[in-house]
Amino acid sequence: GDVTIPNQIAHTGLWEWLNTNGTLDSAGVAQLEIGDYNVPKGNGTNLLGHIRYMEEEYYSVAGEPNVAESLLWANISLQWLQLASNLEGMKLEQCVNSSLCLTERPKLVVGLRASTSNIFLDNAAYRDFLFQKFGVSSADMESAGVAMTSLSNGYPVIVIRGLSDLAGNQEGGNAVRKFGGLAAVNSVKAVLGFIRNLPPITRWS
Repeated sequence: GDVTIPNQIAHTGLWEWLNTNGTLDSAGVAQLEIGDYNVPKGNGTNLLGHIRYMEEEYYSVAGEPNVAESLLWANISLQWLQLASNLEGMKLEQCVNSSLCLTERPKLVVGLRASTSNIFLDNAAYRDFLFQKFGVSSADMESAGVAMTSLSNGYPVIVIRGLSDLAGNQEGGNAVRKFGGLAAVNSVKAVLGFIRNLPPITRWS
């Protein structure tokens, strides 16, 4: 039910699977050792090896044509982020219906980091890894692509995400089926609030 408006987004789906003898080079920005997650825990040896995370190849209209820039974090447009900060404290919906409510009222938070990948994240251990390694507070499957496309073509960008679940850090089944609708409603409220705050010249440009 919470809504997040991040200030930076990383595409953490760009990784290379290395065997047990593979080594990181300067192109890698982070590494995940599969053996660290053996069940039961043993000596850390695992033939699946490790994963090396890579930077994005970022092409921009502002840069030299056909030359890629290495980029890990896509920065949200500062002017729009400052405008969005006025939304903090807005009242969000707490209930899906009369019989299904969250125990606490959801919040809107501006300025955290986000992660995008081409997988639906429902694994507590991997969720914690992303938080510890990249410092992200939300995960999704679309935001980095939208941000990269906008920025590479010289357009401002902002990302407003409703959070439907705890990415695997909950008991039982994933909560997205219960609270996905609530996340959508709250994200729409935030989007409409942001649009209402746009200066007239920006709104129609």
